[in-house]
Amino acid sequence: MLRILVVCTANICRSPLAAAILATKLPPDAVLVSSAGVRALSGNPADPTIIELARERGYGDLGGHRSQPLLALTLNQVDLVLCMESAHRDRLLRERPTMTGRIRLFADQPPTDVADPTGRTREDYLACLALLEAAATQWPARLRQVGLLGP
Repeated sequence: MLRILVVCTANICRSPLAAAILATKLPPDAVLVSSAGVRALSGNPADPTIIELARERGYGDLGGHRSQPLLALTLNQVDLVLCMESAHRDRLLRERPTMTGRIRLFADQPPTDVADPTGRTREDYLACLALLEAAATQWPARLRQVGLLGP
């Protein structure tokens, strides 16, 4: 089973939503998608607007999501790490240079940071959602292309 970890800062907004979106694009029997935050506190609920948008778009109920910090052990247990920002990616690559090639930006075609909409307008949340949806649709073909996902 392919294990993908989606990473943001606090694990209450971008990464849980991105993980939920990505999970709908990949075969559930072949891929496990989870999320964590580089500065997350354990146990915080998802942002209410993200919960609402996920429900509206059919990405599931994130009401039960609880934030989890990114731990070194977590990195050892995943095949691919997809980061929301280049700062997240660069930090992880400095800490784990042996994971070069396995730590990428979630929106990396072209490389784009996904801005954190927390506390901003609904339009900012919708722009974040649109970017996550566009990026997520690219991953199945890319994973097949590099042999991480079957046909």
